[in-house]
Amino acid sequence: MTHLTIQTVREVMKAMLESPCFDRVANKMKVVSANPGKIVCEMKVEEQHTNRGGTLHGGLTATLVDIVSTAALLYTERGVPGVSVDMNITWVSSLVCSHACLLLPKPSFFTE
Repeated sequence: MTHLTIQTVREVMKAMLESPCFDRVANKMKVVSANPGKIVCEMKVEEQHTNRGGTLHGGLTATLVDIVSTAALLYTERGVPGVSVDMNITWVSSLVCSHACLLLPKPSFFTE
């Protein structure tokens, strides 16, 4: 699937995020760049994305990383999704409403 264009990757991501499934919580996320095995996305944090403290909800952060990592796996030679088995997320600072976040996950892919 490495022959995909960035437009095709955007269309695949749009289909994932517009589904009635849980992934729809990230429907404001946009693909910025795409290279085989690496997808960079951005999203403006809105009130619906925040916790009671007014910052980006940690559970949504994990979901965003999971979605982008899946897209990156789809955009490899094998072209198949994976399953997240372990996540470690480090924040530099809190994100509040109206701030944009750039998602740069560094996934490790293990295939058998």
